[in-house]
Amino acid sequence: MQDNVDALKQAERVMMDAIHAAISRAAVESEAAFQSHGTRTTAQNYFADVAMRRLFLHLCGANADTAKGGDPEYAWDILYAGRGTARYWEKEHGIRSRRRKAESHAELERETREKSALTQSAQKLATDTAIHALIEHASKADPTLRDRISSAVEARVSVTDQLSQVEQDFADLARVSIARLVGTIT
Repeated sequence: MQDNVDALKQAERVMMDAIHAAISRAAVESEAAFQSHGTRTTAQNYFADVAMRRLFLHLCGANADTAKGGDPEYAWDILYAGRGTARYWEKEHGIRSRRRKAESHAELERETREKSALTQSAQKLATDTAIHALIEHASKADPTLRDRISSAVEARVSVTDQLSQVEQDFADLARVSIARLVGTIT
């Protein structure tokens, strides 16, 4: 596994070295044109920006020459991730973000949902860990505890009538969840 990770990291380094080399080569070849136009940016920065924009269009499935045909949802996902990185850097430098007012209502709702999901996920992990530890401890004194807990859940989810797909999914998820909590599966 570690060998695969190391191979991927090496491939990433090779790729980034090639991108940097291509940007440097393009900058050297066109430096005179940049100087003669008196642009405010360097050729190096210009080509890095071009590479970033074209890769963005590529990732979004758009035509890199016309910018048409891209997936807007994927584009927003990338931009949302970038915004999160910018906020992290602002916080790292002690800068209070000035960008909040320009955010759309949908972006604020999405951020709220993601924070809520993260909080729920962390709470679930803590609760599951505590319950699993308590069951583990109590099972030493009562070896039948796991079976009794599993049987109680099975009695609740087992119905002799035909289950709807939602009820069947609920039953399956309940069985897997209780098996994880009591430690019969990992």
